[in-house]
Amino acid sequence: MTVCKSTVRSAAVLFVASVLGSSFALAQAIAPKAMQKDVSAGALAAEKAKMEELGRKYKSATEMFEALKKEANGGKPITWQNVPDWSGIYVRTKGGTAFDPDGPPQGQTPLAKFTPEYKAKLAKTVLDRKNGIEYDPLSQCNSPTYPRWLDLPFMREFIVTPNQTTMIAEAFNSIRRVYTDGRGHVPVEDQFPTETGDSVGFWDGNRLIVHTNQSMAHMYERAQGWYSDAVEGVEIWHKIDAKTLVANVWIYDPPALIEPWYTRQSYSRLENPDKRLRINNWSCKGNPNNDVYETKEGGSQHGDFTFTKKDKAQEKSK
Repeated sequence: MTVCKSTVRSAAVLFVASVLGSSFALAQAIAPKAMQKDVSAGALAAEKAKMEELGRKYKSATEMFEALKKEANGGKPITWQNVPDWSGIYVRTKGGTAFDPDGPPQGQTPLAKFTPEYKAKLAKTVLDRKNGIEYDPLSQCNSPTYPRWLDLPFMREFIVTPNQTTMIAEAFNSIRRVYTDGRGHVPVEDQFPTETGDSVGFWDGNRLIVHTNQSMAHMYERAQGWYSDAVEGVEIWHKIDAKTLVANVWIYDPPALIEPWYTRQSYSRLENPDKRLRINNWSCKGNPNNDVYETKEGGSQHGDFTFTKKDKAQEKSK
């Protein structure tokens, strides 16, 4: 039996929900209390202006990272005796899947200053979305890459050790490894774009300062703009209270951005008293009926559905 193809507005959401709907529902039921506490709107606006100005001081992410490292006197390695407690399971505090959680909601044009080429690409996707035309590479199980990793839905966890901090997003089994053992990036001649980039960092007290490069080109989110494979980021991770982990993020991408895009990413630790929550394994290719393709118009379309012999027999008996 063949079922005709149909255009879908949010194809990625459909297959995502089929994979992890139960765990996300459980997380959402527990999350609201942990999500309520954050900085006030006034303080947030003042911090944002200050951080945007800081990013504009530097011509590149490398220059900014090295300046922060010099300011911290090279940083000081942590030990097992003073490892920060980032344990638990977290979800994004706010923002839905808009890359800037404090900017316009998804569907409206973000405030980042894109180059003319990338601004035109953004304008088209925003208009297409309003007309019901939308496509997301995640629909075909492509990696979200960095920096989109920062706005992924579902749960995540952070494993801090003296020489490495491992950041795990449940969505797409997307894992970042931040090396804090003093190593630098791989030699230029060995660099190539990877799914989550190459991340090195250092500790300045309880702040983890990270530089990431070598990421694949992708979109920040649907109708949120695109980044090139020259994208780099500087992040300052720190806890503002027992349940909230914040990352101040500056994205540099000369082909796509006129100036760095600053965002404040925030993650809230979920209440989990009975230890029911788990980070699940993501397998979006487990069911061929989840296959989604991009149409010529730039929309999303399911592939032909397939059914078992039992399904066909039941259909004939009707």
